[in-house]
Amino acid sequence: MAKPITLLLIILLAIAFAAGYLVLTDKIIAGERQIAGGQSQLDKGQLELDAGKVRLEAGKHELTAGKKEYAQAYDNKFMVFMDKLLNRGKGFEKGREQIAEGDKQVAKGEDKVNAGEVRLDTGKLDMQQGEDQLKLGKVARAACALGAVFFGILSIVLGILWRPSLAKFFKYGHT
Repeated sequence: MAKPITLLLIILLAIAFAAGYLVLTDKIIAGERQIAGGQSQLDKGQLELDAGKVRLEAGKHELTAGKKEYAQAYDNKFMVFMDKLLNRGKGFEKGREQIAEGDKQVAKGEDKVNAGEVRLDTGKLDMQQGEDQLKLGKVARAACALGAVFFGILSIVLGILWRPSLAKFFKYGHT
């Protein structure tokens, strides 16, 4: 009675390992697709971040040039006098407001670039974790394949070796 049950359990183990192999294969294929999509998003994010850094540097340069130009104009007492005379000082006031607005925009740009760098670093970390999980899944799939082969061969060998006693069991209902 023990031989048929043992053989049945070994066959069930072979089937379970084969099913595990198939399930893991599907998950690995889906994971590889996700990793490819994630890598595409990372590449796109890196390009956007680089473009943002270029825009930020251009804005900083423009702001620095504007501040320098304002300072030079403000140092010219004749220009200050003419602005007060003709515009009631509104020209320099407008220049100060534009510089203050430029400082705000540069600060916002720096915040956006910093946030983009954090998001990109987080995405890279997620990608690395996904790749590590994929490697583990491939190892588990290989283990399932080996288990299915081992238990499949074992069931065949035991089925052949135990054939006479199994035949008696199935013919007479006992050993």
